[in-house]
This record gives sequence, structure tokens and C-alpha cells, in this order.
Amino acid sequence: MKTKHLCVAFILSLLAFQACTTDDVSFTEDSGPDDKSNLYTIKDNAFGEYLKYLKVTGVYSQTTTEDGNAVTSYVIDTVESKEFTGDINLSKTEASITKLQKAGLTTAADKIQDVDGIQFLTGLNSLALTSNNITSLDISKLVNLTELKMNFNKVGSLDLTHNTKLVTFNYRGSGEAAEGQKLTSIDLSKNTELTSLDLRVHELTNIDLSQNKKLTSVSLSDNPGAPFTIPEEIYNNLTTKDGVEGGDVPTPPVTDEYYIIPNKVLGEYLNYRLEGKGIVVEENGSYKIDKKKAASYTGELNLSKNGKIPTELENAGLSTAKDKLTDLDGIQFFTGITSLTLVTNNVTEIDVSTLINLETLDLNNNKISSLDVTKNTKLKTLRCKASTQASDSQKLITIDLSKNLELTTLDLINNKLESIDLSKNTKLTSIKLSENPGTPFTIPAEIYDNLSTADGVQK
Repeated sequence: MKTKHLCVAFILSLLAFQACTTDDVSFTEDSGPDDKSNLYTIKDNAFGEYLKYLKVTGVYSQTTTEDGNAVTSYVIDTVESKEFTGDINLSKTEASITKLQKAGLTTAADKIQDVDGIQFLTGLNSLALTSNNITSLDISKLVNLTELKMNFNKVGSLDLTHNTKLVTFNYRGSGEAAEGQKLTSIDLSKNTELTSLDLRVHELTNIDLSQNKKLTSVSLSDNPGAPFTIPEEIYNNLTTKDGVEGGDVPTPPVTDEYYIIPNKVLGEYLNYRLEGKGIVVEENGSYKIDKKKAASYTGELNLSKNGKIPTELENAGLSTAKDKLTDLDGIQFFTGITSLTLVTNNVTEIDVSTLINLETLDLNNNKISSLDVTKNTKLKTLRCKASTQASDSQKLITIDLSKNLELTTLDLINNKLESIDLSKNTKLTSIKLSENPGTPFTIPAEIYDNLSTADGVQK
């Protein structure tokens, strides 16, 4: 009996030793960095595990137990990560996958889809993301980047205006990219250090390289606008000239500089909201938009007419203070805005296809029967609750949200929806779909279980 007890004790000690020494998990719930307030959850395990494998400063794994099973997730310390400088290669080419599999990564073959957390690695010099499934990328905080390689991803819009040190930029479009997952335009005017540029296989119809005088390699073939005409002095310095030709770059006519706003209510409201910015100009009681300045505006636009706003506008002297917006022609030039709010107006149609940077679109209490948001792939919040004064023909009967993968908040109360597909919207945390003919709508259980607000849906 004594021998049996000794054997059991020995086995238990071995198990305890193994629990302390196996796995290179940096911390569990009870260990790791002392100040856990700095920890930011990495949403994509394929991204988190790859960073951990590369020993990136400030990245930790943590293990929790769910239904008796150990679950590993990853976090980044928002303070420690600032100390990281150097290069990060997160490619998922066949060779990379094989290497990761040999190293034992559980997500070795999984393509990275979300790099949220990368914004804390502000000391990063080089970033490679080749052959992943990334659809959205914000690197505005990575101001030290000199090299960005992201061939074969699905990012349809990219802002590099903050990455002024960039020397190399390679982003060849993916052959698997759907509509809206290739570049249609890009601003490289701030990237004056750029020497190598590869933007093959996109939907570019024009590109301005007049400020990129240090370029020595340019590849722009397989774009609708190729061959692109670039300044002769830049063309002559190139060792690689793919999809470009040298010549005089035509200057847009001055008549194209402004756009006259047809609707005075919109013109006066925009002029009030954007006062002093020179974006909207008043002339003899009418208003016009400086298209270039409108495109460079990256703030928010609140054009609502609810609550105390009409009184505010009246006190400011607007003659149309109490008039509801009905015509939004002109809004299409504000391509950089991140938020558009139009609550309590009489809008019956709206085209937001050019507003590709929108993260918030609030159309509550309008009379909109059709809404296309397939180009607004950055959208996180969408509200389009129909007005109580809207007729049945002034309400949504269908909507395609399959491209809005970043969507977290959705409010489509009081419309005429009989069905809705939310299978792609896995980040949703709040849904309001009551007062529709099809309620309650059945949605995937894994989405439903993540909801903090579940109105008009069931799993």
C-alpha cells in the first residue's frame, strides 16, 4: 500500500512539473505583466500566435478554460509594445506555412484576417503581410514604416498619408479579391521617399506620382488605366517601368475645381458645419464645393435635424434652419469622412458608394427604400430606422451586408424586411430589427451569442 501511495505522489509531482514547464505561454490569468490594464485583446488568433512566435515585444498568450477545455488567446501590452523596433514578417506563403507548422503553431495554415493591435507597434520599420485575407488595414500610427509588403490581400482602401518615411510599397491585388477588395484610388503625395512601387492587379484608372521623384521601380500593369502617364523626369530615372509611360501629365481644367450644390438646405448646412475650412463657398445665395478640399476632409459630418439642432441653426442665422434635407447631391465628394449622421430628415435616396472611409452611417428617421453599402467595407455602425411618417414604399425591403465585415452595430427597425443575411457579420454586438415583417430573424448562433443587444433576432 505504501508503494502505491509513493507511485501516485511521484506521478502527481511529474504532472505539476510539466504544468510549470511546458508551453511557452507568457502568462495565464494569474501571472504575466503586473499592470494588466495595459493589455489589449488581439481578435485574430492567427495574428496573435504569429506575433508571439516572432517574439514581438509586449505580445503574450493567455489560457482560460471553457467547458473544461483550455482556450488560448493573445494580448498585446500597449506600453511594452512601443519598445519594439525592427521588422515583422507575417506572410502566409506556402513556405511560411510549412515553417510555422514545423514550429507547432496551431494557426499555421490559417490566413490572417484582422491585424487589429498592429497600431501599438509604433516603432515598426518593415511590415510584410503577403498572402493573407486582410480586408482592412489601418497603419496611420506606424509613422516609422519604411517598407510595406502586402501582396495578395483584399484591402480595397488604404491611407498612407501618415507613413511619410515609406521607401518600398508592394501591394499586388489578390486573384481571389471580390468587388471592392482592390484599390480604385490611392494618395501617394505624402510618400516623397518612395523608391519602389508595385500596385499591379487593381482597379486604378489614374494615379498621381508627381511628388514621388525618388522612384526607381514602378509596376502598375493589370490596372484599367495602364499605361499611366507619369512625369518625364521621373520616368527617365526608372530601372523598372511596368504599366507606365513618360509624358506631360494633363492638368484638370479649372472648371472641375468646384461643384454647385443643387439644394440650398444642404449647401447652407455644410457651409455652417465646415465654416472656416474653405470647403464650401457661398456665392450670391448659392453654394459650391471645392472638390479637392472636400476629398481631403477626414472628419465627421453631422447634418441631423433632430432635437435642439434646428434651434441651434436658427440662432446661427440659417434661413433653412427648420427645413429638412431631401437632396444630398454633393455629399459624394467627401470621400475621406469617417462618420455621416443625417437623423430626422426627409431623405428618400442616398449614394454613399464613394464614401469608402465611412465607419458610422446614421440615417435614422428618414424615408429610404434602397441603400447600397457594399463599397463601405469599413462600416462599423449602420442605423437606418425608418421614419414613422414613411410609407411602405419608403422603407427598406432588402439590404446586402455581405461586404460589411467590420459591422458591430446594426439598427434597421421599422422597415419592410422579410429576410436578412448576417452570416458574414461576425463582429456584430448589437442588432435591432424589430417592426419588420420577417421578425424574429434567425441568425447564426455564434453571432447571436456575442450580442449585447438582440432585438428582433433569434438563433
